[in-house]
Amino acid sequence: MKVRSMNYLLGEGFKNVWSHRLMSVASAGVLMACMLMIGIMAAISLNISHAVGLIEDQNVVLAFFDDSLTREEAEQTASQIAGMDNIKSCEFISREDGLDRQKQSMGEEYAPLFDWVESENPLPDSCQITLTDLERFDQTLLALRAVKGVASIRQQRDLVAKLSAIRSIINTVGVWVIALLLIISLVIVSNTIRITMYTRKLEINIMKAVGATDGFIRMPFIIEGMLLGIAAGVISTGLLYLLYKLAEQTFARNFGVLSSFIPFSTFALPLLLGFVLIGAVIGSLGSVISIGKYLRHEGSEFNAIA
Repeated sequence: MKVRSMNYLLGEGFKNVWSHRLMSVASAGVLMACMLMIGIMAAISLNISHAVGLIEDQNVVLAFFDDSLTREEAEQTASQIAGMDNIKSCEFISREDGLDRQKQSMGEEYAPLFDWVESENPLPDSCQITLTDLERFDQTLLALRAVKGVASIRQQRDLVAKLSAIRSIINTVGVWVIALLLIISLVIVSNTIRITMYTRKLEINIMKAVGATDGFIRMPFIIEGMLLGIAAGVISTGLLYLLYKLAEQTFARNFGVLSSFIPFSTFALPLLLGFVLIGAVIGSLGSVISIGKYLRHEGSEFNAIA
C-alpha cells in the first residue's frame, strides 16, 4: 500500500472519530467500563495472592513443646523436626524469646501487662516451621503431631483456604462479568461504526463504482475502531490507578498494617499493554463485523443494478 493511501486511510479514521464524537465517547465509555472491571478483578486477585503468599511464608506452623521437656530435649526435638520430609525451615524459639516477641507485637503501651509474668513465664518452648510443598500440608501436619514432645500446633491453614476460596470466587465471577461486558462493548462499537457507514453511504457506493476494493473501503472504519479501543485502554489505566490509590489510602487509614497492597507500578505496564490490546481487538473486530455485513449487502445491490 502506498504512503499516500495509508495517510488518506489514517486521516479518514481520525475524521470518523471526530465527526461522530458523541457515539465515539459512548463506545469508548463502554470499553472503559469493561477494562476497569478487568483491572479491578485483576488487582483484587493479585493482592489476595500476595496475602496468601505472605501467610504461607510466615508462621505457617508453630509447634509448642510439652512443658515436661528440658531446654536441651526441646532443642533436640526441633532438630528432629527440621530433618523431617517437606520441612523447609525450623527455627527454635525459647520461652524467653517467645515472651519478648509477644511484647514487641503488643507494643510498648502494653509492656506493663507482662511485668507479672517475668518471674514465671507461662509460654512453652516452641519452633516456627515453614513447609516446602503446601500441597502436602495435611500430611505433614499429621506427622508433626505424631512427634514425641509436641504438645500442640498452631497453623493458619484455614485462613489461607478462605483467602484462596475468595480468590477463586472472584476469578469465576470476573470471567463471566468480563465476558458479558466484552460482548456489550462489541455490540456498541459495531453500532457506532454502522452509523458512520450510513452517513457515508454515497461515498462508499462511489468508491465501489470506481473499483475500490473492499479492503480499502474497510480500512478507515477498522482504524476508527482501533483508535476508540486504544484511547479507552489508556484512559482506563489512568482511572484504575486513581481508584487503586484511593483504595490503598482507605485501607491504610482503617486497617493499618493489614493493608499491604502490591505497588501499582509492579503490574501497571502489563495492564496498560493488555488494555490497549483488548481495546484494539474489540474495536477492530466490531468494525470488521459491521463493514463486512454492509459491504455484502451493498455489493449485492450494486451488482444487481449493474
